[in-house]
Amino acid sequence: MTIIDKLIPEGKYNRPGKTSTPRKICVHYTGDAGASADRLALFFTANPYAETSSQYVVGIEGELLRCLPDSEQAYAATGNNKNVIHIEVCHPDKSGKFTEKSIAALAELVPYLMKKYNIDADNVVRHYDLTGKHCPLYYVDNARWAELKQRIVAGTPATDVLCRVQIGAFSVRANAESYLRQACKKGFSGFIVEV
Repeated sequence: MTIIDKLIPEGKYNRPGKTSTPRKICVHYTGDAGASADRLALFFTANPYAETSSQYVVGIEGELLRCLPDSEQAYAATGNNKNVIHIEVCHPDKSGKFTEKSIAALAELVPYLMKKYNIDADNVVRHYDLTGKHCPLYYVDNARWAELKQRIVAGTPATDVLCRVQIGAFSVRANAESYLRQACKKGFSGFIVEV
């Protein structure tokens, strides 16, 4: 994994230098279809009064840029920035769906950050989970998010084909959770999707 530093200059708005201890990882989409990672990093730098930033930007081709140190607070989710590492992900079209290369980069970056800061999978969230904003747009759908989250927290490599195996169907969520715990104890990873 190669991370390129494009650090935002210190300043009152985009990089005020407030310390932050990472306890969560939050995934966003840029909302600017087709924009490159470099373009977003330039926006953070060229608009010092925008009050917007993130620690990382993932490009459409899977490039990884660091715009802030992990130990500094970003401005990415109103009222939910302290102790959160924010990752903006570029996307090719208005749907907001990430490319396989972007997902592969997330599948390297997210587990690396989880291990480095002892962050568990429950604390890998969407902007939507923090504030209710429809971000990342394509992954506000819970089934899509569950699939993406499984891939990025487990470091599952990107492929052109995704095969799934369903190991149960339950009418009571508690039963599904119990069965998932049993499967996890046996070494399997999984997730619950409500349909």
